[in-house]
Amino acid sequence: MVFLVLPQWEVKNNIPVLVSFTLLTIVCSFTPFKTPNATLTLNNAVILSGLILWGSWIAIWSCLLEALILGVLFRSSVTRALANAGQMLSTVLIVGWIQSSLGGYQIPWPISDLFIVVTYFIVNTLLCAVLVSYYGKVSLVNALSNMLKNGSATYIMLLVVGGLGARLVDAYGILSLIPLAAIFLIISVVLRQYYESMHKLAQNMEEVKTFNHKFLTAMAASIDARDRYTSGHSQRVAHWGREIAKEIRLPADKVEEIYVGGILHDIGKIGIEDEILNKKGKLTPEEYDKIKQHTVIGYEIILQAGMFNELLPAIRSHHERIDGRGYPDGLVGDEIPQMAKILAISDAFDAMVADRPYRKGLPVEEALQEIRRGSGTQFDPILAGHFIELVERLPRGELESIIGQETNPKKQLQEATH
Repeated sequence: MVFLVLPQWEVKNNIPVLVSFTLLTIVCSFTPFKTPNATLTLNNAVILSGLILWGSWIAIWSCLLEALILGVLFRSSVTRALANAGQMLSTVLIVGWIQSSLGGYQIPWPISDLFIVVTYFIVNTLLCAVLVSYYGKVSLVNALSNMLKNGSATYIMLLVVGGLGARLVDAYGILSLIPLAAIFLIISVVLRQYYESMHKLAQNMEEVKTFNHKFLTAMAASIDARDRYTSGHSQRVAHWGREIAKEIRLPADKVEEIYVGGILHDIGKIGIEDEILNKKGKLTPEEYDKIKQHTVIGYEIILQAGMFNELLPAIRSHHERIDGRGYPDGLVGDEIPQMAKILAISDAFDAMVADRPYRKGLPVEEALQEIRRGSGTQFDPILAGHFIELVERLPRGELESIIGQETNPKKQLQEATH
């Protein structure tokens, strides 16, 4: 790539240009522009301005110099440093070729520069995503998606500033950069303050989220504590729900919702009499009807609270069945929310393997066989299949640790509130 631009090397006639871009590249390498989710080098603006003003040779020089500086700063391996240099040089050569091609047409410079900026952004982002995917061992789609979400607007703004700077210098000389630098400095200060305020807001939101999680965990522990025969049940249901959600590759926010939904799924038991919850013998039909009301009671509690509305399906519908014979609404098939279908399996499995005062918990193999029998009638067949697979994959010791843990309610409350 370097050899390709050697015929264009014009150092003898442009010593001030070479010195200026060397200094700019060094300064910009040590003054990155930080956003909440990304750190952007200002050198892309320098490289683009050099490309527009003097062609590929000075842009290639800036690329090599920046790659060397960044390689030393981040102590990159030789392979990574060369790969980074390669993607930068490729960007310059591709964009330089497009710029040369546009020169043969009578296109106003604002339009051609805008096209060059967009092309530079697309090519550089794509090549960077390839490297992130390879070295970070993530899919190319995820790497590209994250790069587009984080800092794209600021990156394009920097390129636009670089293009404008090039045109101002070309038309009015080097002193024209003074007002542009002042404007850029003001923009930098404003954006930095904005990003800092956004970062503080994100921290506050995370603190609220942590508090909510601890509050919900404490509430679940207090509910489980009322029923001494199901201590730790909500935590285990939440655990299995989260594992199923991960197994079917739901987004991280949905996985979290299902986990919290599992913690709160039995909140309605707070409205059920202790005599029924802690009855040692089998429940009468009337008592069982009262127990079934916990789904509606919990739904009304959360609904009236005006928060965590996304968890309502988990609370109301986790006892619905695919064949419509569940409660409280007799929903059928796809009428049942996915969150509720997932927690229905988690809830049933934990209920089967846990000890009760009137029976011993089933062995895991028998409980899984019951899940198989209920697949397509009580449980969603696809989710049931995933659940059976993930349980059968677990090492025996880990599985017994999850199922056999007898969580102390007082300990749960302490852990949730400290």
